Amino acid sequence: MNQIYLVSSQQQIFDNPTYKIISVEESLRLLEPLKIVGLDTETEGFSPFLKKLLMLQLGNRDFQVVIDCTTIDVKLYKEYLESDRLFIGWNLKFDVKFLFYHGIVPKNLYDGFLAEKMRWLGWPSGMHSLSLKSAGENYLGVKLDKTVRGQIIWKKELTDEIVKYAANDVKYLEDIMNAQTAILYERGQKLALEVENKAVLPTAYFEFCGVRLDTEKWQAKMKKDEAELKEAQDELDKFIVDLYNEGAKGIDRFIEMAYPDLFGFVKAGPKCKVNWNSSKQVIPLLEFFGFDLMTRDKVKGGMKKSVDATVIEGQINKHPIAKVYLRFKAAQKVTSTYGQSFLDLINPKTGRIHTSFNQIGTDTHRYSSGGGDDKEVIPGKKVPLVNLQNLPADAETRACFISETGNKWISADYSGEESVILANISKDKAMIDLFLHGCGDLHSLVAKMVYPDELRDIPVEQVKKLRPDLRKKAKAPEFTFAYGGDANTLIGRDHIPEEEARAIEANYKKGFPGVAAYQSHQRRVVMQLGYINTCPEVGFRAYIYDFEDLDKVQKQFNQEFWARYRRLKAEDPSDPLVEDVRHYFKRKSASERQSINYPIQSRGSAIFKICAVNLFKWVVDNNLFGIVKFCIPAHDEFNIEAPEYMAEMVADKLHECMVKAGRFICRIVPLEAEVSRLKDGTLPTYWIH
Repeated sequence: MNQIYLVSSQQQIFDNPTYKIISVEESLRLLEPLKIVGLDTETEGFSPFLKKLLMLQLGNRDFQVVIDCTTIDVKLYKEYLESDRLFIGWNLKFDVKFLFYHGIVPKNLYDGFLAEKMRWLGWPSGMHSLSLKSAGENYLGVKLDKTVRGQIIWKKELTDEIVKYAANDVKYLEDIMNAQTAILYERGQKLALEVENKAVLPTAYFEFCGVRLDTEKWQAKMKKDEAELKEAQDELDKFIVDLYNEGAKGIDRFIEMAYPDLFGFVKAGPKCKVNWNSSKQVIPLLEFFGFDLMTRDKVKGGMKKSVDATVIEGQINKHPIAKVYLRFKAAQKVTSTYGQSFLDLINPKTGRIHTSFNQIGTDTHRYSSGGGDDKEVIPGKKVPLVNLQNLPADAETRACFISETGNKWISADYSGEESVILANISKDKAMIDLFLHGCGDLHSLVAKMVYPDELRDIPVEQVKKLRPDLRKKAKAPEFTFAYGGDANTLIGRDHIPEEEARAIEANYKKGFPGVAAYQSHQRRVVMQLGYINTCPEVGFRAYIYDFEDLDKVQKQFNQEFWARYRRLKAEDPSDPLVEDVRHYFKRKSASERQSINYPIQSRGSAIFKICAVNLFKWVVDNNLFGIVKFCIPAHDEFNIEAPEYMAEMVADKLHECMVKAGRFICRIVPLEAEVSRLKDGTLPTYWIH
């Protein structure tokens, strides 16, 4: 029996205390006047290719229509769902993919989940729940019962309880939206919210389309990666054993206390038994060698100990073990991240890898990828959702990702995106002149600035040809200074002698005064505002989550305070005031660095999303949905595939959309894009680099 349930606060319409059974025609008649419509789905699982759509819920605060999609063809609502109405949901990317599967492509969406994420951007992820249940309680004082959700899958029929639960998931969406927009609009984030809401459709399409993998090439690559990991681990083990055998200062006593069973003695001698994958075992060892392992806890807030590569990279000169350990971490990341899970995640119905893209995956609004497990491709097995966002750039890895037979792979990326963005936002004259009137090679110009004596008589356009060594050498300080680093960064990370590093920094600031002035301004205002304007053209912001506490400390700063601080620091370094000041300057330093690098990354994210929105609209408007596929979004790079007969046209359209989006942000120096081709000028069938 076809079942459509009408749920309303108008009790007199009910056939029973919970709902009234209505027809498709009656449901559409009731829904027709609504210009803003709550939307939700209930499904058997996460994959639209492997699991069924069970329910579709539509409505507002006055009434809700719950459609049993096991008895009603959802395509009967296609025209309604593809209308110009605004559909409100929570994590709509998920619902949209199931609609895509049924040939339904909505137009206008509002995602409360993304709005909530924007509101709390900058806070550690564990500090604020982003669930619909929490939003209902926080904004409206409504407690949504989510305990019924599990019944939807295994119950053979929809009970009164299930129908009511499903209705509640759309009942309060408009009121929550109104509360969210009041906050975000007051912040000046109306356009930012619009961009993110429009980007839901192309983001869902990236996940829906997925990407093909050449399994034979991937398996060959896995063998090489595993061999590299084994070699790196053996090198680490040998390093520790050698230190022990050489009698390095204090290591024998440390090992006896911290690692009583560190070595197993075999015929060949002692053998290191440290589990290098265990942070619990590695932390005391690295601390013994003098490494500071404290870093920000992005989930809980505050600080924590970490042995991540990013923590060690800044202290690479602390001890020789750093280089050895970082090699191991790099090999470990490759094998753990880009290994068997890619093969396991190939969907048996599509033959493609479908992962997850977090639309606001970072504080800069950039995508992140992966996270969680997919239990549907291999029943009963947890398969990690792979990271397609940060794939290695080497040709061997890229060649593993291929198009369907008869299709061409179209890859296009922005030319020097970060450098062009920096020129635009800093308004540095030297950079602007280089891009508008010069050779456009920023690496060569930086080399001229930081090595003035060596390159005094060589024109900037000749540096690449005549002194490629210095051009290459200049890349480290170029990116260091662009992202807020200084001479100390060059000393610690790049092993540049102190005198040389100080001279390079001074030369860079002298050569690019606009950049230096811009960065000084960013550092100055961040602790005044309490947030970072990451992309003011759109309205992206990232807040300093503990700004109120930091501000309280900051407001105490005066001559009397510092006299008291110095006395306490000398007498009792663990005094709460001393700890507060130490924490303040650590957080201030981190926020200042973020105020410099976030605006570059965030503008890149805005450009990518604006392009994706425009390209997706063109695909839909030209009836190319499912024909032109979105494969991999890689920060400043689009990867799509299209049938060979139209591939050149699609490549031209992609290029057009990218250039247009770039000019929305980069209004002084235009941001250009390039389509990658084979040596013979043709489009490839795989991802080239």
